[in-house]
Amino acid sequence: MASKLPSCTSTSRRHWIRLTRVCNQRCLFCHDRPNQNGGAAPWAKIRADLKTGRRNRCSRIILSGGEPTLHPRFIDIVALARDLGYSHIQVITNGRMFFYTEFLDRAIAAGLREITFSIHGHTARLHDAQTRAPGSFAQAIVGLRNALARRGLIVSADVVVNRMNVSQLKDILLFLIGLGVREFDLLHFSPFGDAWRNRRRIFYDAAAHLPQLRQALALSRRPDITLWTNRLPARYLDGFESLIQPPEKLHDEVTGRRADLRDWWQEAKPLPCRGARCRYCFLEDFCRDLASLCRDGRVPAKELPACLPRTSLRRPPTFIKTQEADLDGFVRFYTRYRYFHKGGTCVRCARRSGCAGVPIAHLRRAGPPKPLQAAHG
Repeated sequence: MASKLPSCTSTSRRHWIRLTRVCNQRCLFCHDRPNQNGGAAPWAKIRADLKTGRRNRCSRIILSGGEPTLHPRFIDIVALARDLGYSHIQVITNGRMFFYTEFLDRAIAAGLREITFSIHGHTARLHDAQTRAPGSFAQAIVGLRNALARRGLIVSADVVVNRMNVSQLKDILLFLIGLGVREFDLLHFSPFGDAWRNRRRIFYDAAAHLPQLRQALALSRRPDITLWTNRLPARYLDGFESLIQPPEKLHDEVTGRRADLRDWWQEAKPLPCRGARCRYCFLEDFCRDLASLCRDGRVPAKELPACLPRTSLRRPPTFIKTQEADLDGFVRFYTRYRYFHKGGTCVRCARRSGCAGVPIAHLRRAGPPKPLQAAHG
């Protein structure tokens, strides 16, 4: 049996750990709501999980939930991660606990290096309507200001882009930039949990809102701004190809659905979510290929387009589902040989018919290739 990938990929050396299954907000787009049972991970489990990350040579720990700062031993967990040798300790949070300066200072003293605040509006009315927690905006913004005032602490912001805020996305980013935030992650909705139940309120047609999206994405061209996208399909990022989510993060997406995907892989049990929500899901194309693999036992690589230099491979490989093959191996194969996109420049290419597009990795690194012209006799 081939070896399994650790939870942190070799390119990132990150280890994620869930501290709680409780939150003091009820965000309309929360895809994790079914897992929120009000509990907190026990100390022994957290300690073992942190040690697992270090054994896998992870140097960066990301603390998540639920709302991770609600864990009664949050400060102790940060200190333990530091003592175990993690060089970078980050928390993803709604930020409300950092309203309390003593709590913030204790976390920093324990070893916290980065705080990612989830802020979904630039006014209390817009933000609180999405979190369904009155007063959450005011408390989070005070926490954000407190964090920005601490020298050496990295502060970033997540924004879940949805029907309620997409038209004001640029204004939200400019508001946060005005406070001093310089790094952002724009998250596309995921069709699970409350997000699926509230889809009529939060799902939006990204194609119809491309002007607003592009205005926000254009802020990434400022030299003082770092911007990422998360789960936003590549078809909406023409002209911003470097912002396409890194292919390696597909491992994180698969990890989030690992139990169901493992059943599909091992026992041919299709995902219970297959159906109406697929067209909204970032894993749609991956799951389609996985379905083909489980049905046919093999999936071929896509042919490289004629606009790219030939590789040394005489013919593209095929992934064959054998007893030695594993799901992580297929993820690696998919990201290299199947994760392609046909962008806006492709429509002008003389070879566009029958072309599978360009590998995402190439698009992020080099941008779209020059379209080929028709030969003239």
